[in-house]
Amino acid sequence: MKLTLSILVLFVSIICLAQTIPEIELLIEKELESNSIPALAVAVIDSGKVVHISVDGFRDLENEIKAEINTSFHIASVSKIVTNLAIFILVESMQIDLESDINKYLPFEVINPHYPNDKITIRELLNHRSGIKDDYEFYEQFWNEPKGDPKIELNIFLYDYLNVNGKYYKKEHFESEPNYKSFSYSNSGVALLGLIVENISNVSYEEFCQQNIFKPLDMNKTSWFLKNLNINQVAKTYTYNDSLGFEFHGYNGYPDYPAGQLRTSISDYSKMLTSYLNSENSKFILNKKTTDKITPIPQISQNGFYTWFLESINNNIYYSHSGGDVGVSTTIVIDVTNKNGIVIFANSEHELEPLLRAIETEMWSH
Repeated sequence: MKLTLSILVLFVSIICLAQTIPEIELLIEKELESNSIPALAVAVIDSGKVVHISVDGFRDLENEIKAEINTSFHIASVSKIVTNLAIFILVESMQIDLESDINKYLPFEVINPHYPNDKITIRELLNHRSGIKDDYEFYEQFWNEPKGDPKIELNIFLYDYLNVNGKYYKKEHFESEPNYKSFSYSNSGVALLGLIVENISNVSYEEFCQQNIFKPLDMNKTSWFLKNLNINQVAKTYTYNDSLGFEFHGYNGYPDYPAGQLRTSISDYSKMLTSYLNSENSKFILNKKTTDKITPIPQISQNGFYTWFLESINNNIYYSHSGGDVGVSTTIVIDVTNKNGIVIFANSEHELEPLLRAIETEMWSH
């Protein structure tokens, strides 16, 4: 997929016309002063354009190296929005049916042992209603001990975790209650979506995303793997110790990576969301009919948001997602009706909701 001149011009204008809004900068400065945060990256989209983009603080505290708008941050579960896009590229090209049994698209069989006659669908994986569970005790060795890029291939890990013959397999990896298809957040289920993309496309998940999402959208500071980025442009992640202050424990990485391992810059990610909100005229990687399917005009009563959640702020309804990991906090919201949005990345464990709400109030709730 080639980036046309018109798309490139749009992207350049998005960034070049972007500026810092003094009132937003004051909110960010207040947040940095009242809370110890190594770095905060913030983008605000208003009426389909990036009107504020800033990065304050340090990507490397030890060497006092400042973060910039092209610094790649680990964004944890906000990564799931990209996995959503990857799936819908295949839905739009009619290579995936949302209602089909996932075993149609997998190299091995995944069956809930408690309900062996029930199928699991793509839609259910997207909506966290598949009955596939995260074994937190098992995942702790990967999630809580940052060791960089995973050493286990995605297909091997998920086979071992979900297939009856796998070495990590347990019946407890699947919901057993009668209402097992009610909502239950599942990183393993989202990772399985990444494997489905691999199996259908016959290329690695990273390569698929690079060729079909990141390169077409000119997201050149974005990758699922550290090895594909300049480590000197990646924000370190920090945890806080009362006696020692901020400590860097290593770079996060885990075998269920399509659920949360993406690294991207505030410039790249806000560019992607802006293009998404303008899908009717920006020749986005998905057409407007598809983006409307993923994020229709929201109603609090609707069920199933294809990875997104709904959040009400000051009586405005947003599609939202947040992420948290060792030394990572992220949050995003988008208003598809008015083409507004906020993106916040932090390279520490910090509650971002107050800042998000303060920015929303400043921008759209006067």
